[in-house]
Amino acid sequence: MARWKQSWSEDDLNRLRKLAGTKPITTIAKELGRTTGTVLAKAIEQKLPVIYRTERTAQ
Repeated sequence: MARWKQSWSEDDLNRLRKLAGTKPITTIAKELGRTTGTVLAKAIEQKLPVIYRTERTAQ
């Protein structure tokens, strides 16, 4: 079964709570092995802080 179809385990939720607000959603999604959309939806559902992207430095 694809990872995105699996339910969120308590361990996954704890990791999301720990990482939320410290890293961009795309990075958290890669660490959890889930899509950006599912991580974003779960973070919003859990009322966790969300970082959408990092600031780009001037080149």
